[in-house]
Amino acid sequence: MWDKQNKWNLVILAVIVILIVGSIFFLWMKANVEVRDIVEEQYLSEQLVLTQYLSSSIEDMLNENVLLLEVISKKESGVPEDNFISDFKTIYEISDIYHALEFVDKNGTVVSGYPAERVPYGYNLYENNRSYSIDYVRDTGQIYISEPTMMMEEMLGFFVFVPVFENGVYQGSVVGIVVADNVVDQFEVSDDSIKLAYVIDDDGLILYDQSGFYEKGSSYFEYVGDSESSRLEIIDRQISGLEGNGKYPNTLSEEHVKNMLISYSSIDWYNHQWSVALVSPEDEVDKIIVSVYIKLFTVAALSVLFILFVSFQVYFMLMHWNRSLEKEVEKKTHELQNSNESLVAANLKLKELDRLKTEFVSMVSHELKTPLTAMKTSSEFLREDTCDPAVRAQMLDIIIRSVDRQTRMVDDLLDISRIESNKMRYNMADISLQETVDHCLEDISALFGSKGIDIDLDIPDDLSLVYADRDRLIQVFVNLLGNAIKFTQEGGNVSISASEKGEFVEVRIKDNGPGMDEAQLEMIFDKFYQIDSTLTRKVGGSGLGLAITKGIIEGHGGSITVESTLGEGSEFILLLKRSITEK
Repeated sequence: MWDKQNKWNLVILAVIVILIVGSIFFLWMKANVEVRDIVEEQYLSEQLVLTQYLSSSIEDMLNENVLLLEVISKKESGVPEDNFISDFKTIYEISDIYHALEFVDKNGTVVSGYPAERVPYGYNLYENNRSYSIDYVRDTGQIYISEPTMMMEEMLGFFVFVPVFENGVYQGSVVGIVVADNVVDQFEVSDDSIKLAYVIDDDGLILYDQSGFYEKGSSYFEYVGDSESSRLEIIDRQISGLEGNGKYPNTLSEEHVKNMLISYSSIDWYNHQWSVALVSPEDEVDKIIVSVYIKLFTVAALSVLFILFVSFQVYFMLMHWNRSLEKEVEKKTHELQNSNESLVAANLKLKELDRLKTEFVSMVSHELKTPLTAMKTSSEFLREDTCDPAVRAQMLDIIIRSVDRQTRMVDDLLDISRIESNKMRYNMADISLQETVDHCLEDISALFGSKGIDIDLDIPDDLSLVYADRDRLIQVFVNLLGNAIKFTQEGGNVSISASEKGEFVEVRIKDNGPGMDEAQLEMIFDKFYQIDSTLTRKVGGSGLGLAITKGIIEGHGGSITVESTLGEGSEFILLLKRSITEK
């Protein structure tokens, strides 16, 4: 009887152990799948940020170098005696993308250039059936960039034609020969996980290939079969000027990689549109989560060993402790599940912090680099003794605007730091809301006027004073009204109203701009969040304005909320404390 009971106890124990181990394994596998999906999404997000930064940097550099040609082509003195050779030398030495610089006279003949050994003196575009470019710039007065051309040096390049007019009469064109490799090589991708970087134009022609797999000047479609629908869809989005992420089967590499992960972003360069793409193998995601797998496996293995150890110990006392054992196993299983969930939650938090760090570095790099580039270019021109006074004034204006832009960026970063560390100090006093709003409207009246936006002001004359820091309250209204200007179309309307709500004064600022959906409303007050977060967005800024605004309002003991309907506009609602003396 004892042996039979002992065998049944052993069977029951074995079944329990198997069930517990199976549950832990199931939960572990489920957590692994979720973690992998999250890591892959995060990896693609970071790769897209890198792609956007790369495309934005290339676009800025291309446009700045064309601007150099445009500046020398608009000299008040017209064509100089040396046919721009001294100017060409200066631009060639400060730019890394030009293969050569030339001046083609109104008859289509190359009459000067730098460096001399790369200039085909006497070459006539009309005689060689290449007159379309100079005819176009002569007739339109606009800059024209040729289609990609394979040059005699077996380099893929573009010819930038900038017209030169003197007293309204066409005198010729300044021509810059841009080599595609020179453009992209200045922005080398240092991330070892990126296995392929390429650039195509809106016809699918390959302009640059880091791997050497593609032939420059050939069509990307030559390397894609009709059955590869996912790659064809990605190419179609690229040549349409879109940006995003994707995945397609690996057919180009001999490595045992099932899929490739791709991120792509567009470049707009006058009459050309390119697309930059960064590609990495899918197993890069697996490498990232190997450490997570090891930790999860270790926890699961230790848990199983612990359960087995406890089970064998309990087995010898099972006759007397069956009920206690079941409760103990249930308790341990619950603890293991909680531990597993805690690990997953901690991993998600780390990924979120890493994403915020990446977005912060990318945003700050972009916002600081753009004005620095403008200041550097303008400063180099100001060093030239022959610089035209009008051009000099223009360059100085650019430098001043760039310094102001960087100053605003630094001020915003200091303010958000003070708010988060509770070191923001306020000079509280009883102030008139009407006078504060009038002051703000005077400061930004030019911005409203430039877009033809109407202002409706509804503030009662007998409205109570508010207890606030006047300068910080002005900063709040400037931020909110500045956003209203940015996102309201020309001829739109912005209204400002105020009323008393118990111990508070309620202020409403409403616009009839594009509005926001629910997902955007949940994040609108987050640091660095912008509705259009791409590096090529039309509306610039650091993404700190609303975060600072919320911090200031809450530091006053008030609150700020927002209501919005997509396509109809947004309304920000502020609650400010009434004057202490009027309560």
